[in-house]
Amino acid sequence: MRITPLLERYEGRIAVAMVVLYAVVFGSLALIRHWAFHSTALDLGVFDQVLWNTVHGRFMESTLSLERCDLHSFFLDHFSPALLLIVPFYAVVPRPETLIVFQTVALALGAWPMYLLARRYLARSEERLVWVAGYVLSAPLAWITFYDFHEISLAVLPLGLAMYFYATRRTIPLLLSLGASFLVKEELPLIAIGFGIALLGQRRWRLGAFVLVASVVAFLVILRVIIPAFAGGAPYQYLGRYASLGADEFEIARTLVLDPLRVLRVLLAGELGSKIVFVLSLFGPGLLLAFRSKWALVPAIVPLGYLLLSDYPGEHTHHNQYGAPLIPLALGASILGFATLSQRGRLRRRLTGAALLATIAMSLAFGAIPFTPGFSDAFLRGNPDRAPAEGSILVREARYEPFLAAVATIPVDASISSRDFFTTQVPERRLNYHLNGLDPCGAEYVILDYADPSVNRNEAKHLAEVAALEAQGYNTIATGKGLSLLRHR
Repeated sequence: MRITPLLERYEGRIAVAMVVLYAVVFGSLALIRHWAFHSTALDLGVFDQVLWNTVHGRFMESTLSLERCDLHSFFLDHFSPALLLIVPFYAVVPRPETLIVFQTVALALGAWPMYLLARRYLARSEERLVWVAGYVLSAPLAWITFYDFHEISLAVLPLGLAMYFYATRRTIPLLLSLGASFLVKEELPLIAIGFGIALLGQRRWRLGAFVLVASVVAFLVILRVIIPAFAGGAPYQYLGRYASLGADEFEIARTLVLDPLRVLRVLLAGELGSKIVFVLSLFGPGLLLAFRSKWALVPAIVPLGYLLLSDYPGEHTHHNQYGAPLIPLALGASILGFATLSQRGRLRRRLTGAALLATIAMSLAFGAIPFTPGFSDAFLRGNPDRAPAEGSILVREARYEPFLAAVATIPVDASISSRDFFTTQVPERRLNYHLNGLDPCGAEYVILDYADPSVNRNEAKHLAEVAALEAQGYNTIATGKGLSLLRHR
């Protein structure tokens, strides 16, 4: 039997099977990584505490966000009302695992608009299925799923739908999708500006102008009014990552428009190799066909620009979450670019196979396919200063086992200050601090783990920190290899 009729007959089922397989494999590995004590305080821990406080009547309250010692609203850090979508599920299972599972499902659903695009614009089943495979096998998607929880992952589905509705010229669904994305994180209105420009490219003048103006207004209101209102009037802090372009939103905008040489210098500065790999990880699997999609590429250019122009190198690596909005935009533009190829000839079929091979090759090269060489330690590339784990990151180090009995004796209402991995392992509580430097924020208990990047498994440095905390009025009540539990006298 020829393979093509078989694909045509079972196309939908095969697409669903690929997405489910991705969700099961990467969702399970993300859970196992968490259970192996490799999830982190300032990613999974922050959102776990925010949701735990919310379901207990303390709306978006945090002590982990920004590593502050005072009780504060998470909204002074990031504006992410979309987190409330998780509350009903978290209320049933108030554990970090709920966030990991929810994120995996949300990312899996991001394949849906990609399939809708492929089904609408591509004639052959093998072509459509290759782009679904390109989504679930992409290295950036793998690492966003595998690496803790981040609110920006919730933008993948609405942005994918926005790309589909833009291409199919459906106005109301497009506006609803863009509006929903605004609730994910404060920078999402910037991406909608790209959609506004793309709409102008479609000669939809009024709609394009409306989206442009509404997006700029939404962005400024969030940054200038909403976040400062929660921050006691303090300005939005992350603009500091763009100090090379200007001191505030208006100076940055002026530089982008009037000083292209300065923009080019910033673009070429820093870790240029990392920036190139970042771009290739997103557009390479699509064989750069996104650049044939004309105006449909513009929405992807906006987040690509603000990530590559950031002074913070973590924003332009595929080993963390920042590139999440680019996944549906880059892939969607690639599908539309592929659709412009001639329906006849061998080139189209060859490029279909090449796109699949490119996706697999890049995922292998980046260590993003489970159980291949480099998979277990690839996450270290996002934080190269972190010392390697003692064994696989999917297996809990044996040194933790005897120490956990002592941790279990900490009262559920006690305040705890702990290091990186341990912050997500203690039972949820209102006063859960991330130990920044050696300031325990007055917590009753302190947990030290020398696996934290600040110590990097240096036993002598770990013991020096124990001595410093004891000098602050703490007594050591339990120890292990590179582990210490202290209680305030």
